[in-house]
Amino acid sequence: MDRRTVECVRGLVLDCCQQWGTGHGGSALGMAAIATALWRHKLRFDPANPDWSDRDRFVMSNGHVALLQYIMLHLSGYESWTMDELKAYCHPTANNFTNICKTHPEIEFDGLDISTGPLGQGIANAVGMAMANKQLRQTFNKDGFNVVRGKIYATTGDACLQEGPALEAISLAGHLKLDNLILIYDNNGVQCDGPITLTFSENVNDKMRACGWYVLDILDGNHDVGAIVTAINHADQHIGQPIFINIKTTIGNGTSIAGTSKAHHAAFGDDNVKVCKVSWGYDPSATHVVPEDVRQYWSEVPAKGKRVWREWRETVAQYICRYPELGNQFMTHECGQLSGEWRQQLLSFRPQQGMTSVRQSSGAILDQLWQSLPLFGGSADLSGPNVVLKTPKAVFGPPDDDGKQSYEGRYVHFGTREHGMAAIANGMAAYSTRKDHKSGKLGQAIIPIAATFSMFQLYAAPAIRMSALMKLQVIHIGTHDSIAEGACGPTHQPVELVNLWRSMPNLLHIRPCDAEEAIGAWIMAVDYKGPTILGLNRGPVPLQGGTDRTKMQKGGYVIEENESAMVTLVSTGSEVYQTVDAAKILRERAISTRIVSMPCMRRFEEQGKEYISSVLPRDGRPVISVEAMSTHGWARWATASIGLDSFGTTVHADAVAEHFQLNAKHIARRVTEYLREIGDANAVLLPWRAI
Repeated sequence: MDRRTVECVRGLVLDCCQQWGTGHGGSALGMAAIATALWRHKLRFDPANPDWSDRDRFVMSNGHVALLQYIMLHLSGYESWTMDELKAYCHPTANNFTNICKTHPEIEFDGLDISTGPLGQGIANAVGMAMANKQLRQTFNKDGFNVVRGKIYATTGDACLQEGPALEAISLAGHLKLDNLILIYDNNGVQCDGPITLTFSENVNDKMRACGWYVLDILDGNHDVGAIVTAINHADQHIGQPIFINIKTTIGNGTSIAGTSKAHHAAFGDDNVKVCKVSWGYDPSATHVVPEDVRQYWSEVPAKGKRVWREWRETVAQYICRYPELGNQFMTHECGQLSGEWRQQLLSFRPQQGMTSVRQSSGAILDQLWQSLPLFGGSADLSGPNVVLKTPKAVFGPPDDDGKQSYEGRYVHFGTREHGMAAIANGMAAYSTRKDHKSGKLGQAIIPIAATFSMFQLYAAPAIRMSALMKLQVIHIGTHDSIAEGACGPTHQPVELVNLWRSMPNLLHIRPCDAEEAIGAWIMAVDYKGPTILGLNRGPVPLQGGTDRTKMQKGGYVIEENESAMVTLVSTGSEVYQTVDAAKILRERAISTRIVSMPCMRRFEEQGKEYISSVLPRDGRPVISVEAMSTHGWARWATASIGLDSFGTTVHADAVAEHFQLNAKHIARRVTEYLREIGDANAVLLPWRAI
């Protein structure tokens, strides 16, 4: 029946690509036997409980082969994956734009554990899932009560293995000895441009072994389902290394363009469909057919899924009786709901007085939250400068002799792997997404942390974008976030990146100005069910009068009010204190001033019109933004802006504000000159400009 299944799957692939004249069917034809081995024989899941936390996870890093996964979900009995959905694959307006058979898998649909598409990231996602799984296993499994058993299975094509985030994650997975991860390589030797020999000549198996992986080979991945099942069963028994299964397949299997790049993404044509179907004994005029014997063969899958789910539920019930305190913690994880302790900690947290950097304040807050929240993550080789290891934390990894490292640890030394780190964090978040069945609310059993210099978050941007697309809660910490970084120079000064983050849907970018706003920033980040970037300054800043951890939850608020003010100055981050000092100079010149701090522009734009106009009036009086960044984006809120129209420079941090005329005296001078130029004119009606 496995042979019959493979033929059926290939028939559905041909029909789905043919129906609208497009689709990614080549690798789906080649991987039909792999998919049959996984979904019919190996994966542990229950179609009736698609959110079951202890299911095996499947990640298709070669996400363009998603059609194959959709067919497996249909055969496996997932209610939402109907034949009508398959018939709408690649249709631009199918089912009034509600079709779930997207070109690439999207996490919001049952049976799809993560969204993939940008090649290479899926492998890193799978590594993140394996890390989360390993940590939860070590934390909760006790004396035969294995309440966390699921494993992580992923597939990759040739192209993923050339991508940076995949290689970064492969290296880390080998180092961490993640033996709960099995990566299956669809080795068809073809990419979009042609054979991989155009660009790729290394021995993949040797490279994987050098990275610490256990390697298996299968020479016939086109038909031999039994050999694939045997290899996966063997991989499941291997201890101490992640497993890489190299399976030779043929892209476009059975068609006239098999083994060529033409098979990568296209309809195969009526003649190819007819020849294939006739060779299998199918009626070539019939489409989207699942023979009755195949349907009957797969009817065992839902029954098996229900059985293993019930067994797990019984184990959990016994576990709670045996270990009530640990069982309580486990059920809290199961619901993905956070205890209220963290909020009270932050509401009562006393900010450090005097001059201190916001990154130092954030580090002290993180130390507090580490005890009360399921935070899991670390830094890309910048633990000290990022201040995420202010006090020692148990490190995640294979147990060491001195007891400082174990799989129960939650601090991760990611190494210099920014893109991999962010994609791994997405995998952690996706693995731990939970639904509280009483309230229906989504939560996460784990909140990943990923820290680096703000400038190096550009390396991670594609993965941060994916977390925003999936609405996964990941807290990204970016320190040294402006020209005030100083002596490292313009290569390390991210003057333009705020525009990327502020324009990215579903992402909160927060630039707290002092220790008080740092507390508020963490409240905002933990509350938000999506990704956050904390932009933290390097150097010391004073604690401002008027800043408020609660008021800042609206994104922008007045920290110095004057209802008769001639001008409003609005600023963010480390520039706020220079702006406050500039206002003092302006008042000495009889220029009355009010000051607004805007740590999170997205949160501010979500407020009602009345609140927004109370903070930034549009009554004709000037509103001037001050930020040591590109001024793009400020025209929406300000009538003029003080900022940068160039990259930074190599100047000591103490001198950089003077160099770029962004300290208090120069801010006051530029504001004075602007006010003199516009006179009594309505500033709102004048064109915005940088001053």
